Amino acid sequence: MVKKSSLLPRDSRLVGLQSKVEDIVGLLEDPKVPVIAVVGMGGSGKTFLLQNVYKAAKSKYDQSIWLSISKSYTLKNLQDDIASHIGINSKSVSEERAAELIHDHLQGNRSFIVLDDLWTLSTENSLIDKLGRPADKDCKIVVTTRNRQVALNSNSRIYEMQNLSDEDSWMLFCIYAFPNSAGNRAPQHMEEEGRKIGKQCGNLPLAIKTIAASLANTKLKNWEWKRIMTLPPHLKPCFAYLSFFPEDEKIEAEYLINLWIAEGFIPAGEEQWDLAWHWLDQLDKLCMLQVYEKDDDIFIKYCKIHDLLHDLAIHISREDNCVFSVEEVSSRTSNSMGWCRILLANKGLHVFNAISESRPVYLRTLSLSQNWQITSIPENLFTTMRGLRVLDLSYTHISTLPASLGKMILLRLLNLRGTEIKEVPECVRHLKRLLFLALPDGCESLPAWISDLRYLQHLRADCIYRMPRIANLRTLDSFLDFRTEEDKFTRLDNLVDMTQLQKLRLFLDNEMELKRIEEGILAQLVKMRCLAICNNRKEFREFPGKMRAMKHLESLRLCLFVVPSWICEFANLKQLELIDCECNDYPELERMPNLLQLSLIVEIKNFFKICENDFYVC
Repeated sequence: MVKKSSLLPRDSRLVGLQSKVEDIVGLLEDPKVPVIAVVGMGGSGKTFLLQNVYKAAKSKYDQSIWLSISKSYTLKNLQDDIASHIGINSKSVSEERAAELIHDHLQGNRSFIVLDDLWTLSTENSLIDKLGRPADKDCKIVVTTRNRQVALNSNSRIYEMQNLSDEDSWMLFCIYAFPNSAGNRAPQHMEEEGRKIGKQCGNLPLAIKTIAASLANTKLKNWEWKRIMTLPPHLKPCFAYLSFFPEDEKIEAEYLINLWIAEGFIPAGEEQWDLAWHWLDQLDKLCMLQVYEKDDDIFIKYCKIHDLLHDLAIHISREDNCVFSVEEVSSRTSNSMGWCRILLANKGLHVFNAISESRPVYLRTLSLSQNWQITSIPENLFTTMRGLRVLDLSYTHISTLPASLGKMILLRLLNLRGTEIKEVPECVRHLKRLLFLALPDGCESLPAWISDLRYLQHLRADCIYRMPRIANLRTLDSFLDFRTEEDKFTRLDNLVDMTQLQKLRLFLDNEMELKRIEEGILAQLVKMRCLAICNNRKEFREFPGKMRAMKHLESLRLCLFVVPSWICEFANLKQLELIDCECNDYPELERMPNLLQLSLIVEIKNFFKICENDFYVC
C-alpha cells in the first residue's frame, strides 16, 4: 500500500529551547551514550523539549516509541507497553522472559525510546537490563525525570534543565500574552509588570505560558497587570473536570465533552456540541491542557494535562465537594451527604460498602472505571442516588446491571465500555434522559426499545449488526455491519429518519444496501459532518450526486468508490481519505478551499498511474 498525505505543521515556539534540542540530538548521535536522562523540576519544559527532539530524530530510526509514565507505573507495565509498540505480546510472561523477547526484537534495529516523566526505578537492575536493550550503539533511550537519583541509577548521561533566562522568559510571555501584535511586542507601559510576572513564575515555561495565555486578548489597564488573572467562570468547572481522569492518562476529547454536557456545564441549545469544542480549544490556548494527539493531525482526538495542573484541578474539585480516595469515602465526614462527585478510577479497591453507608444523596458523578476486581454491582447501591448524572463503570468485570439503576431518571451518561455485558441491560430502557451511551464490544445488536430513548444523542460501540431507528442520534461511533439480509433492523432505511446524525461509519458487504448508497439514500442526512463508508464488495461503486446535500461535511473516508469531480464542492471538507478509489483527476482535489488533510491509499498496481499526475507523494 502507498499513502499520500499533506500536513500543516504546528508552531513549536521553541523559546530558549532550540539549543537544548540541538544538544540532545547531538548526544543521540554519540555512540558512547546509550541512555540520556533529562532532569528538571516540574514545569521546566522537559516534555515539550523531548517532543521536539522526538520529531527531529525519529525518522533516523527503524522504530520510535514514546511512553508517558505515571507514578503507579511498574517495570512490567513498561515492558508490556514497549512490547505492544513493537508488535509482540509479553503480558503473560515474566519480566525476565519479556526482557528476552524485547531484546531479540530490537537486536539489529535502530531504535529510539522516550520514557517521559519517570518517577522511580529499581536500584538492583539498570534501566537498560529491564528493557532488554541489546548491547549495541543502535538503540537509544531518553528519559525525563524530576528525580536525579533515577538518572544516576540508570547509568545515563544527565542533561540538566535550567530555568529560562529573564529575557527568554519575557519573550515567551509576549508570544502567549500578545499573539496578535506585530512581532508579539508588548505595549511599553505593560512591560515592567509583565517582566515581574515572569519572575514570579520562577522563569518556568509552563507557568509563564499558562498565565500569559490567560491574559491574551484582554483589555487590561496597567494596574490590572498586577493581578494574576483566573480562569473565566464558564471554563472553571470544565477545567476542574480534568480531575475525573487518573494522572498521566490520555483523555479522549470527545468523551470529555460528553461529560461536560452531561453535567450541564455547556448551555443547552442547537449549537451545544460546537460550543463545547470551542471551550476545549480555549483551554488549550490557555495552556490548561495539552493537545496530545489529533485524528490525522486535524481533529483533536486526545488531550493531556500536566501533573501540576492536574493537582490544581483536584484542588478546585475538592472545593466543589468531590472525593478522590476510598479513605475520604469511608471517613463519613459531616459533608458526605453533600458530595458532588466520587472519582475512584483505577484505585484497585472495592468501595461499595463505603459508598452505601455514606448515602451521598446529592451525588452527580460516580466513576469506578478501571477497577478490574469489581465483578458485580450491589442492588441497593443506587438507592439514594436519584440525582446521578454520570455513571462510569468502564473496564470493570461486571456482566449485569442492577434493576435499581433504572430509577436513575436524571442519568445522562452511562459508560459500559470494556465490561463483560453481552447485551444492552433491560434497566437502560427506563433512563429516559440518557444523552450518551457507551456499550462493550459484546453488545453487537440493539433492542427495538432503544428507540424509546428519545434524548439519546451519542451512541458508542465497536460494531453493530442490529440498528433500530433512534430519532435524535447525533453521533454513531460504531461500524454498522449490513452483511445479514434477513435481519429487519439492519437496513439503511432506518438511518434516513435520523436526520440529526453528524457522525457515521458504515461497513457494507450487502449488495442491496450498496445499491441504496448509489441511489443516494443518505442524502437526507444534511447535518452530517464525519462520514466513513467502506465498500467490501471488491468492486468500484458510484458515489451519488445526491450526496452534494451534505454541505456541512468536514471529514470523508471512502473505500472502493468512484470519486466524482463534483466532490470539490464540499467547501467545508478538512479531511479526505480515499482508499482504493478511482478518481479521474487527483490534482483537482487540491482546489478544495479548507482541505487540510488528503490521504490516498492505493494498491501498488494502481500507484504508477496516479504518480503520472502532478501530485506530492510521501
